[in-house]
Amino acid sequence: MTGLWTDERGIEGLPVRLVVAVAVGVTALGVMMGMLAEFDDVGTTELTLEVSDELIVLGETDTVTLTVVTEEGQPVENAQLLVTGGSLPLANGPVDLQTGDTAAVTLGIDTAGADATARTDFRDGQTRGTLDIELIPPSGGELVDERGNPEVVVVRG
Repeated sequence: MTGLWTDERGIEGLPVRLVVAVAVGVTALGVMMGMLAEFDDVGTTELTLEVSDELIVLGETDTVTLTVVTEEGQPVENAQLLVTGGSLPLANGPVDLQTGDTAAVTLGIDTAGADATARTDFRDGQTRGTLDIELIPPSGGELVDERGNPEVVVVRG
């Protein structure tokens, strides 16, 4: 009497089939996760920073206007900007700016009369460098800043 207990043909292809099924499943999962990563979070609005002049030549232009807007161009009030030295060190450390009731703030570089002044500290032989600007959205909203912001290039005049 032959039955399922004595039939050994069914087990021959099982490990190969399992490997193929797992490989196809992992590949499909990877494709689906890649597609989901392209969607933005629901209910969030990306902020961006507009810089009036990304190249500052000291002695010619000593101020730059920084404006916080949404992707649609709507101004954003009460945002915080943190200006730090990128490749150009700042003598007075990071400069903290608040946009307040307007979406714009003026940053002075080695000058007075602006909302805040960043005092540059050029290294020996350095003639230019960059300032990094971090945008911190107002609290309590659905505003985010997940993309990079422009740098300000400062050239010694």
